Amino acid sequence: MVSPTRALLEGTEVTQSIQNLQHDVPLIAGKATVIRSYVNGVEGPAASVIGTLTLLRSPTDPPVTITSVNSVTIDANAQIDVPTRRANASLSLNFIVPAALTAAGALHVQRLTIADAVVGGGIPFDGPTPGPTVWFHDSPPLRVRILGLRYTLTPPGKPPATYTPRDIDYNFLISWLKRAYPVAEVIEAPHAVIDVTTINATTTDVENNPPFQCTDTNAQLAAIRALDISAGGDRRTHYIGQVADGGFFMRGCASGVPASPDPTTVASSPCGAATWGWDFDGSYADWYGGHELGHTYGRKHPGFCGESQDDLQNFPFPNGQLADTPNSFCGFDVGDPQLNLPMTARPGVMWHDVMTYCNFQWPCSYTYEGIRQRLVDEDTLTTGAPAPPGMPVAAPILAAPRELRVTTVSSGGRSDERFPKLSVTRVANALVAAALAAAGGGGPLISVVGTVDLTTRHGTIRYVNPVQAAAEQPAQAGQADDAGPDGKAPVVLRVQQAGGVPPIDFPVTVKLTSDPEPGQERTGLVDAVVPIGTNPASVELLVGGQVVDTFRPEDPPPALQGARHSTAGEGKFGLDLDFGAPPMAGHTFATQVSTDGGRNWHTIGVGLKDPAITVDRTQYPAGTEVQVRVISTNGFTSTTSDIESFRVN
Repeated sequence: MVSPTRALLEGTEVTQSIQNLQHDVPLIAGKATVIRSYVNGVEGPAASVIGTLTLLRSPTDPPVTITSVNSVTIDANAQIDVPTRRANASLSLNFIVPAALTAAGALHVQRLTIADAVVGGGIPFDGPTPGPTVWFHDSPPLRVRILGLRYTLTPPGKPPATYTPRDIDYNFLISWLKRAYPVAEVIEAPHAVIDVTTINATTTDVENNPPFQCTDTNAQLAAIRALDISAGGDRRTHYIGQVADGGFFMRGCASGVPASPDPTTVASSPCGAATWGWDFDGSYADWYGGHELGHTYGRKHPGFCGESQDDLQNFPFPNGQLADTPNSFCGFDVGDPQLNLPMTARPGVMWHDVMTYCNFQWPCSYTYEGIRQRLVDEDTLTTGAPAPPGMPVAAPILAAPRELRVTTVSSGGRSDERFPKLSVTRVANALVAAALAAAGGGGPLISVVGTVDLTTRHGTIRYVNPVQAAAEQPAQAGQADDAGPDGKAPVVLRVQQAGGVPPIDFPVTVKLTSDPEPGQERTGLVDAVVPIGTNPASVELLVGGQVVDTFRPEDPPPALQGARHSTAGEGKFGLDLDFGAPPMAGHTFATQVSTDGGRNWHTIGVGLKDPAITVDRTQYPAGTEVQVRVISTNGFTSTTSDIESFRVN
C-alpha cells in the first residue's frame, strides 16, 4: 500500500559529536555514530513516518539495513526547515550505525525508504539517492586516570564532615569524554578515592580562605603520577582529580596549557549537582572536567564569556559558539542509556565551545579537531617507563606481624573564574624518562613537586620521592639565566652535595597557564625529576636567585616489620604499619595497589605521615584480588614492602 502522502529528503548527516552537512569533521573509527535524515512533507495529509537505511561498506560486502530509532511527523502544510530539524533530535530520522560498520574505511549510504509509522505502507519521496559516502579514520584512544579527592572539614564548634565525589560524577565524566571527545575508546587507569593531603581543615571562611586550592591538588596529582610512571605506568595517561563541592567550591585549573604534547600536565575539577542554569542531568562533572582536560591537551580559552582571551584571534566562530550560522555546524550527543541520557542535538548558534565559560557547553569543530591532533601526536610517545629488569619482589606480609622481605631503593588554564575570583597560575617542568649520566652529577633520580609564587618570590617543596624511571628527559644541570621567560624570576632546583662537592643546579622550565589578569599573583607548580649526584645532602628551591625552601632528608627510613588489621569502617580495608621504631618527622609513605597480580601498580596515597593505610573496597568490582604495597621514604632513599592481598566480596 502506498500512502497518499509524499515527502522530500532534504539532507543526510553522519555525525558523532560535531558535524556539518558537508561532513568536514573527520569521523572516528569505532566511535558511536548516528545518521540523521531530514525529511519534509510536500503533498497529502500529515503522517508520522519511520525510515529504513541501506548501508554498504564495499561492493563485495553484503548491504546492511537499519531502521530509525524514532519517528517524525511530516506535514505539507507545516514544513520544518533543515536548520530547525538539525537543532532538535526528535525532528530528524535517527539511525544508529552498527559498530561493525564504523571500522576504518568507507561507508556508503545507499538508499532510504520511508513508511507510515501508524498504518504502514511506503511513502514516496524525492531527494538525493544514493546518500553520501563518508570515511572513518583510525584515531588513538584517550588515556586518563580520574582520582576522587576526599576531604574533611572541622569548623570550630562543629562536628567534622567528610566530602567525597559521587559515583555519578565519575561515571558522567567518563561517559561525556566518550561522547564528546574525538575518541572511540577511553582507557581508564584504575579509579580511586584518596584524601587531600594539603588542607586547612578548620577554616571558618571557605569562600575567602578556602581549605585548599587546585594548585594544591594538582601538586598531589603530579606526585602520584610520578610514582605511577616510575612503576611502569603509561606515560600517555592524563590525570585529573575531582573535588566535591559540598564543603566549599574549589574552582578548577590545569597545571598548564602545553604547546606541544605533555601528558605530565595534570588538572583538578570541582564536581556536584549544581545546574548552572542549564545543566539539569544531575552532575556538572562532565563538561567541567572536559574543560580542564582540554587545557592539558593544549586548548586555550577563546575569551568570550569572561575567560581569558588566549585564543581569541584563532577561534573561528563568534561569541564562543559552535557555529557561525544555523546552516553550518551542529553538535550532537549520542546519549548514554545506562545513565538515562537521551540522544540530543546541540544547535550550533545556541551552544558554546567547552573551552569558554559560556552556558550550554560542547566541543566545537575547532576544539574537537585540535584535541584529536594532540592525541595523535601524543600517541607516538613511548608507552611507559618500566622499572629496571631483575628488581627483586618483596614477599607478602600477612595480617599478623612477621618478618618481612623488603626491596630497598637508593635514590640519593589559570584557574577557571566561574566562582569568586582566585589567582592561580602554574609552573610545570616535564618529568623525565631515564637516569642521565650526562646531566651534571648524574646519579639516582628523585621526583620533586612544589608550588611557587613568582610575584612574591615564595615557594614550598611539597613532595620528594625517589623514582626508578620517569616520563620525559631528565632536568638538565646548568646555570640559570638572570631572567626566566617573559623577564620574570627563574626557578631552580639546586642539589647540594656533601663533602665540599659543588652543588648541581637544575633550571626549571616555567610553564604558565593562561595569562593572569594585571595585578594577579602568579602562582604555580614545580614538577621535575632530577638526578641527585653521588653524595646528595639537600634540595633547595630558588626563585629569582634566592633560596625559598630547602628539603633535607632524615636518616634512611626503617624497614617495615609487620602490619596489623585496623578498624577502618564499613567497606574499607585498614592496616596499621609497624616499623619497629616511630617514623621520623621527615619520613613519608606512599600506598600503591595492584589488581592484576602485581603486573601494574597504581598510587592511592602519597606524602602520608601516619603509618597506617586505608583502602576503600567499594572502588573495586566484586571478586577483585587487590594487592597492597607500602613505600616508605626520606625523599632520597625508600623501602618498598608488599603487604597482604584482600579479595573484594
